[in-house]
Amino acid sequence: MHPRLMPGSIERTRLLEQLKLARHKTCFLIHGPAGSGKTSLALQWRALAMALGQHVAWLAVQSRDDRQNLLDDLFDALDAINPDLSREARLLYNRGTAVRADAIALALLRALMASGQPLTLILDDWQNISEMQGNTALQTLLDFAPANLRVVIVSRTLPRISLARLRDQGALEEVGPADLRFTLDEVRALMQSRRADHDTVDARELLELTDGWAAGLRLMAWQPRAPSAPVQNAHDFTAYFNREVLCHLAPEEIGLMCRLAMASGFNASLASALAGDERGPELLERLRTENLFVNPQTRNQDDAWFAFHPLFRELLRDRFLALDADQQHHAHLTLARWFGERRHLRDAVFHALAADDVTQAVQWVECWARELFLAGELQELARAVSQLPRTALHHHPALLLWRGWTQLCYHEFSACHETLDLLQNQLAGVGSAVRDAQAHRLLLAFSLALQEESLDTAQALLPEMMSLRQGADAVLIGGRRNLLGWLHTHLAQYDKAREFLQGPAPLLEDGKPLLASAFGHVMTQSLHGLSWLFEGNVRQAEPILREALAQAEAALGPYSESACNAAAYLSAVLYEINELEAFDNLLEGRLDAIERVVLPDALVTVTLAYARRRRKAGNPLEALESLERLEDMASRRAQVRLLAFALSERLRCLLAMQDWRNATDTLQQLLLLSGRHAGMDGAGSRRILGLARYATALHDIASGDDRAALRQLSSTQGKPCFGQDIHGVRLHQALLSDRLGHSRQALDMLYATLLRCQSFGLVRTVLDMGPPLLDLVHRCAACHLDQDPLPGYYLDQLLAQAARSQGTPTARQPTLTEPLSERELEVLTALSYSMSNKRIAQVLGVSPETVKWHLRNIYGKLGVSGRDDAVARARDLKLLDDRIL
Repeated sequence: MHPRLMPGSIERTRLLEQLKLARHKTCFLIHGPAGSGKTSLALQWRALAMALGQHVAWLAVQSRDDRQNLLDDLFDALDAINPDLSREARLLYNRGTAVRADAIALALLRALMASGQPLTLILDDWQNISEMQGNTALQTLLDFAPANLRVVIVSRTLPRISLARLRDQGALEEVGPADLRFTLDEVRALMQSRRADHDTVDARELLELTDGWAAGLRLMAWQPRAPSAPVQNAHDFTAYFNREVLCHLAPEEIGLMCRLAMASGFNASLASALAGDERGPELLERLRTENLFVNPQTRNQDDAWFAFHPLFRELLRDRFLALDADQQHHAHLTLARWFGERRHLRDAVFHALAADDVTQAVQWVECWARELFLAGELQELARAVSQLPRTALHHHPALLLWRGWTQLCYHEFSACHETLDLLQNQLAGVGSAVRDAQAHRLLLAFSLALQEESLDTAQALLPEMMSLRQGADAVLIGGRRNLLGWLHTHLAQYDKAREFLQGPAPLLEDGKPLLASAFGHVMTQSLHGLSWLFEGNVRQAEPILREALAQAEAALGPYSESACNAAAYLSAVLYEINELEAFDNLLEGRLDAIERVVLPDALVTVTLAYARRRRKAGNPLEALESLERLEDMASRRAQVRLLAFALSERLRCLLAMQDWRNATDTLQQLLLLSGRHAGMDGAGSRRILGLARYATALHDIASGDDRAALRQLSSTQGKPCFGQDIHGVRLHQALLSDRLGHSRQALDMLYATLLRCQSFGLVRTVLDMGPPLLDLVHRCAACHLDQDPLPGYYLDQLLAQAARSQGTPTARQPTLTEPLSERELEVLTALSYSMSNKRIAQVLGVSPETVKWHLRNIYGKLGVSGRDDAVARARDLKLLDDRIL
């Protein structure tokens, strides 16, 4: 007997050898009817795969699983191997209710490729998948599976995915119903493994009675007598088990097994909770040693988990429903308490509500809500709160607060306003508990105002925020600090913002510093760096943001909310100081996560920096693609300032492409948007008006109307963008003044601006103005030699950086590192038609995330870094000749 097999089982040597020979294939499909031995074979394959050096993650899909439960279990299975594998996917999952399944699958693939670890992912009972998103995620995993991934699908039915490509490529190994049926030799081996005190049964007779059906044979391995009728399907199994097997079990054992079957899995501790410290472990040991239709879920000997065979569990669950109401009620209460004490909130709430004990369900949510929120596990929190009856929410302000926070994180602003109104009505009393809830409601309302960019509302709440009683509450301390710092950065009161952002990390109840979440100390450091960035001083911002990112990655992981925000702000610094390789490395594989989880300011920061980087790299279409994503998000969230930034940057990109018609259309959209803010004096309105004037000036410059452009720049109000663009306005003014004949005035203005650029560490702000400004810089330096001269090293740095940026590109070599797939050729053809990712996705019937993954592979195979280079290289290789979509 194989040492890892359950007693009473035999090794399926024939099938294991088939799988072993195919171990280098991508996908293994084990399918057959209920009770055909699929899971037993998968368990044996797991043991063999681990012996071959594979890490194995096992996911059993439960019949009541929804998408959230499925992903929770998948992440937990991967965490047992390496928590890094699920970090980015967890982040996407927890910070967006509408995140596509393929986006999560691609995040898992990125992590798996980065780790290099060989992984076998076993998906058991896949027939229970009811949502298309689960099949979409599986299809994505298979379509883009790297060499170190094996996927084993165990299902009663054929999965609703396309396996044709894998089959054609010889990358699919299939074990079907006929393969799973036991042979005569296997039946003989099974009978020889039975206990010695059982009567023997003729192997050939048993094969005829069961037709090699595994569940029937397994019954016989436990039951000493031959069946009086065939046992060849699930109906026969149930009838025979009820008639012949249960008579060998005591009623109390049957009752305990029925109660255990209501849990998705069980261990010795859970059995003890249901049956007592003696009887529970005794029954579990009997189930295990006698192989009474239990399968191991983990190999951890200290805390081994088991699950009943699916057919057996269905039978036991039916019997549970036949128990009297008091027994069912007590079982659900016990399960709710056991799961709740161990923070298995999903199961705790489910069983508490099944017992009609809303009070206990509320208790467990309130017990774990704060920890879940601070850990960023928003899906778990949101799902637990949503399961509770509305009446329970209305009587528990704390639950309403947590619902409001999750709504804010998911950008459900209208729903968050409704929650705040309900809280306002409920918190009219007095007392310390009410005061604490009122303080947290104020924090939520202030956060919502900043997220919606309603600075007037935030300023109206400012007196209350200033007088907020924080006590020792780390969330109130960190939240007040970060929100006030963020507000004053928006108001361009940078020194005041930094005053609020001072101080040590607030301490949680256990004495540990609060680092995670938007109110943690790492976010405080990022906002501190943001205040310098918005002021335009990247020299001060850089070390602060580097330290914030390093601290976030070390303490919370590279895909944590804090790390993503720090990376977004740092990306703007790296672009500005012309550290372009470091910029690319920082965002490689992290941009998707950043775009989904960061604060609005971080989102616009990273998008503008990325668009400028792609445009300067000769890939303006990719720049426009990123700006389009920003526009879509800004429109969905009704964040007008973000939309104005996106339109302004799109105008710059179109002007650089000399696309005059679309540039003019974009300017009209921006002017229409800014017109709604004419005459308004709020900080947000001034920013939008300033952006519109600056954009109009850029359009005038491109049109050759220097005088009109200079008038627009002179009237620009507020801070049109980040601090670097304040200097960009002044540089443009100097350049235009010189072109209009006011040379002395232009040189004086340029000298003062360059001194400030040098002190702030600005590089690309000057370089991106192009050769005409650099020529003027030369004249400026020569003109002011008799004054405190412009430091020579700064001028030398600018000239050296300009030369590096304008270096001669290496000639394209018409080679291909790996053949393109048919789908990749379709995407490449679409690129040649200058289609956006969204349009390609629509034409090919895939998601934008999938298109991005195809582009990543195309660029790698062609040895290029962007769309234009990919099309040019493809033409050199004659890959696009005569191809049409």
